[in-house]
Formats: sequence, structure tokens, C-alpha cells
Amino acid sequence: MKKRISIYAVTLLFVSLIISGCTKSWLDINKDPNNPEDATMELLFPAGVVSVASQAGGYYNLVGGFWAQYWTQSNASNQYKAIDQYSIDQSDFNANWREMYVGGLSDLQLTIDKATAEKNSTYFLMATVMQAYAWQVMTDFHGSIPYFEAFQGDTENRNTSPAYDTQELIYTDLIARIDKALDVEEYTELSELQASQDFLFQGNVTKWIQFANTLKLKMYLRLVDIKPTVAEAGIKKLYENGGNFLSEDAYLNVFIDEKNKDNPLFGSDKRNLNVASNLRVSSTIYRYLFVNNDPRRTTIMTSTTATTVSMPQGGFNLTTALMNPTTCIVFKLAATDPVYFISEVESYLMQAEAIIRGWGTGDAKALYELAIEVDFVRRELAGQESTLIATGGVYEYPVDGSFDQKLKSIIMAKWVAFMGKQCLEAFFEHNRTGYPEVSTIPAWIGSAANQDYNGGAFTYSMAGVTDGKFPKRMIYPQSEVNLNKKMPGVVAITERVWWDVK
Repeated sequence: MKKRISIYAVTLLFVSLIISGCTKSWLDINKDPNNPEDATMELLFPAGVVSVASQAGGYYNLVGGFWAQYWTQSNASNQYKAIDQYSIDQSDFNANWREMYVGGLSDLQLTIDKATAEKNSTYFLMATVMQAYAWQVMTDFHGSIPYFEAFQGDTENRNTSPAYDTQELIYTDLIARIDKALDVEEYTELSELQASQDFLFQGNVTKWIQFANTLKLKMYLRLVDIKPTVAEAGIKKLYENGGNFLSEDAYLNVFIDEKNKDNPLFGSDKRNLNVASNLRVSSTIYRYLFVNNDPRRTTIMTSTTATTVSMPQGGFNLTTALMNPTTCIVFKLAATDPVYFISEVESYLMQAEAIIRGWGTGDAKALYELAIEVDFVRRELAGQESTLIATGGVYEYPVDGSFDQKLKSIIMAKWVAFMGKQCLEAFFEHNRTGYPEVSTIPAWIGSAANQDYNGGAFTYSMAGVTDGKFPKRMIYPQSEVNLNKKMPGVVAITERVWWDVK
């Protein structure tokens, strides 16, 4: 499975090729990194975007889905047991790390360099923001990573062992880079061809500025417990400058239902594997939706007609007599699912959090309800949220509640909306906020499901190998251990990243 996802950027580039009508040279970008001067910004930028999407929406989304407890490994197959029991091997994801660096991050850096040389402020903005998103994913997942020296491998003085930089330094520099891209009096007007290579916003500068501001808002919210004064000042400044945030999705939405042209996770899990039913719906999310009579549960079920049950996290060792695979819900993924970088739902809920902290302006309740409405619309359930968020509804916003009650409502709304779509972000947000909380009762007792377990709270994997400790990060790949002399050493999967102090 890892190899299939690791080469997925190549097939995604083919998707981009078909859509854009470009020449075959696009496919050669990552094959020949020693000759980047042959590629233009118009080729490098979309190549970088789809490469990042192949990982953020592929393997990283897969891992996030396990650790955010949306799905769990089937007891009728064994593809993802290591992820589900928190025992990932360092060799499992060498190719994914490499694709992010040699593919996405590198292509975007080359775009930035060329945009600087050609004085194209719009492409500079687009590539800077997209790369900042990718860096944020990498450092939030791994902690310290090669950053400042990351792209010195092809310089005259080759650096094949780039130093690892702390998350604090990376965050500070990323915000500064975004600010530099935003500090422009007039942006370059793109040609029709240049705009067509922007699969997110078709060269719309206003929307890229909103993406930049919303990404900064996310990063500042990550810092609320580790650097509260920095977070407060940064968020207040965003609002002083107009609070110009996303009101639509920043996503890659180009996939079709054909092999090598589909969503990266769907393609690797549903289409390419011998078993397309590995991912079973976790009791953590399903019981929560079921108990709350939330119709969104049907959107993650491959079948809603048969008698179905969900599987406890890490329950892959349960016998088929105890957990019948034919009645256990398979998590529904679609070939045409977009890869979300920042969603409209996420934007509204982050704004709501900024407001309840007293750092933003606006109506937190209205934004909270709008976010849920938007999620129901995109799941083709428009209007069915009304009773849930109404007065007395199970998702009623606690206007008169405490700060913690409001924050819990906001993060739980994120957790549900992100299921299957932004799994990695749900994992990060759990680590940052502590929501969903950790259950005090198990989802499975002895030989039967625990009927007292109502979901919405994490349970430790039944097959976990980390002494009751939940995963907090991704470990470094074996390639770094073998090749990078400055790699800081093996870090346990249960060790917190810098901002995770909750």
C-alpha cells in the first residue's frame, strides 16, 4: 500500500495533464530534479499542488483517519494493522516523506524562485501559501524537520544532510514568509494560461489572500497554549486588517472515477488493493452519530440497507464469530472526493474559536451553525441539520455556557465534519485541544460491544502496543536514519510535538 501511495503524485500529474492540455514534459518534472530550469512556473506550480495533495489526501489522510478514530482495520484483512495498533515501522513511509520533499515542496520552492526572478507577485503568493500549507502539515505531523537547509542538495556546495529545525522556528518563519507574499501593493495580472494552471482558484488573487489569512489563523490557533501572547497578537492583527478569511473551500477538486485519475486514498485503498473493505467505520464516530440521530452517518456507510454494526478501535483481532465482517460497516470513500487543504467549514469554525477567545469579532454562534449547515449541504443533506442545532437540539451552541463548553462544541463540530475528508487535521486538533476527550469506559467489554459507550470519546486501540498512550506524531522515516547525519534520533510515536501541551 505504501508504494502505491508513494507514486501517486505521478498519476495525479497525469490528471492535471489531461485537464490542462499541457505537453508531456509535465510528467518529467519529478523524474529529472537535476534539470529544474527546463520547467516553467506554469508547470511547476500545479505539479507541486498535486504532489502535496497526493500525500495530504493519501497516506497522511489514511493515518489521520485511524488516529482521529473515523475508521479501523477490518478483522477480515490485515492491510493497516500497524497503523491501527500504533506500531508504524520507519520503513513504512520512506516514499511519502520523499514525495513531499522531492515532489511537492521542491516544485513549489522552484516556483517561488522563478516567480521572484520574473517579478511575478501573484505566482509568488500562490506558491508561498501552498508551500506553507505543506510545511505546516509536515511539521505538525513530525515535529522538528529539515527546513532552512532542505533544498540545498542541488546547490554548488551540496548539503545531503540538512539540519533539523524546531517547530517554533518553522512556524515563525512560515508566518513571515506569508506576510512577505501579502505585502504587495499590486499583484501581477496572470495570463489565461497561467490562471488555468491554478486548480484551486484559477488565479483569483483575492481568494489566495483569503487562503493565506485563514492558514495564518490556523497556525496562530495552534499556538494558543504554547505561545498565547503571540497567538493573541497575531489573530487580533488579522481582524484589524479586515479578517479576510475563506468563505469557500481551498481544495483540489479534479478527480474522476477512473483508475489513476481518482482521489488518492480511494485509488490506493478501494481500487488498487485486493481487499476493498479494509476500512471499517469506528465505533467512536458511528456511535456518536447514531446516538445523536445525525443523518451524516449514512454518508460514511457503503450500505445503509443491511444490518450494520461499527467496529471498536483496534478490533481487528476479534473473531468473525464476535464481529461478523459481513455486517460491519465499510467506510465509504468516493473516487471523486476532493482533497481539502482548508475547507469552508474549517474556516468558519476557526473564526468562531477566535471570537470566543475574545480575539476576533463577529457572532460565534452564527459561524458555528453556518459551518454545520455547509457540511450538511456538501453531504447532500441540506436542511436536515435544523433540528440538531436548534434550541434544545443535541448540537445547540451553548451561548450561555463556559469557554470550555463553547470550545468543545466547536471542536466536536470540526471532528464530525472532517470525517473522511480532513482526517489529519482532526488528529491535530484532538492533540491541541483534548477534544474529543478520552473515554473512561471501553467500546468493547469481554465478548460484546459496550452498550453504555455512546461514542464521541477516544478509546485506546484494543491491539495497541504503546502501554495505553495515544499516538501524537509520525516518526521519522528509515531513509532519514540511514542518510541524514543530522537526524536528531528516533522519536517515539507517543512524544508530543512542540505546541501540544494540553
